[in-house]
Amino acid sequence: MAIARNFQSTDSDSPDVPTPAQGASDGIDMEIMEDFFVDFRETHQHCEHVLIQLEHSPDDQALLNNLFRSVHTIKGNLIYVNMREISPILQGVEDVLDAIRTQRLHYDANLSDVILLALDVTKISVQARIDGTQLPLSAKRVGLICKAIKKIVTVKPNQTNQSIRDAILLLDPKTKLPVIDQRKTATKNIPSAESKLIKVLKQHDMEHDKDFKLFQSIVEPLESRSQYWSGRTARMLDIALTMNESGRSSVDPMQLSAAILMHDIGMAFLPLNVLHKAGKLTSAELRIIHSHPRTGYDLLRRMQRWDDAAEMVLQHHERVDGGGYPKGLTSLEICVGAKIIAIVDTFDARTHERAHVTQMKRPFVRAILEINKCAGTQFSEKWVGVFNNAIREYGNRQT
Repeated sequence: MAIARNFQSTDSDSPDVPTPAQGASDGIDMEIMEDFFVDFRETHQHCEHVLIQLEHSPDDQALLNNLFRSVHTIKGNLIYVNMREISPILQGVEDVLDAIRTQRLHYDANLSDVILLALDVTKISVQARIDGTQLPLSAKRVGLICKAIKKIVTVKPNQTNQSIRDAILLLDPKTKLPVIDQRKTATKNIPSAESKLIKVLKQHDMEHDKDFKLFQSIVEPLESRSQYWSGRTARMLDIALTMNESGRSSVDPMQLSAAILMHDIGMAFLPLNVLHKAGKLTSAELRIIHSHPRTGYDLLRRMQRWDDAAEMVLQHHERVDGGGYPKGLTSLEICVGAKIIAIVDTFDARTHERAHVTQMKRPFVRAILEINKCAGTQFSEKWVGVFNNAIREYGNRQT
């Protein structure tokens, strides 16, 4: 019995919402509630996928209308199953989406976070009702959340970011939103690569030998060359080693660590105008980018001790479906270490690509969704599963 389809409005601007069927009591039939939850989960997942698509096509009106209708459907069905008390949160999301559709707001990653979090707290509340436990949101907090989301639409443009920040903190108080002083350089805001790397190595009981000291001496100037890279090696190393441990240490951790430290050394020698280009790369520029794994590979092979790490570096941009570079390898041909690095590299890029322009620091949800969406095509399904477990452990260490 799928009920959501029954109430999906063909007029996305319609204010009408469904009411419980005639004769329905305050204690909604449990079978109806369970059917609702099945449909809710499908619609919730669909919203997540649309949000990922909007990351790449933020002005796509068809996607925005699709998302609006899905949220409208969820809101209406909440009322149908007597969960009217949390439906105003989704009304706020509708208002935000309507402002985006009418170009009063510009869709970006930060608004995506608000929408995702609103859907998440709705999902948690529905699950609590199914389980017969207390709703996680008090009426007071629901009111504060609704007020905060409404402000996103009504405040002056120069206050929008602060309103988004306020809404995110109310939806998820555990979110870290550090204040960034734009007058300081990125290197002044972030501890040195060396100190962070040593800390990660110690956390994972790794030996800090002479070769690693050499790798560190290379990493630090590499990270200072681009505002996108500050601290990335230590972050990637921590997640990769956590994944490897979760996957029963399938890879020699020393080899994996060396590969993480050296995997992008070739990028240090690429032109900055190519590295920072906002638009589409030309064929010639793509060839330059695609050459960078070979640099780290050649350096590690010369040291003899790091042959396995060299292969990981060479293969870390291969895809399990054969669409990667430099050799177009498929899943069975790609070494495990490269499969781990591919996931970690993409995750770090997605969670820190905007660090230089925004104070919002809650892109984890979107990045995890995108990694999972690419399981079986870009990434190994097995190692995406390991990543899902490891990233929770990593996240807990950051709180």
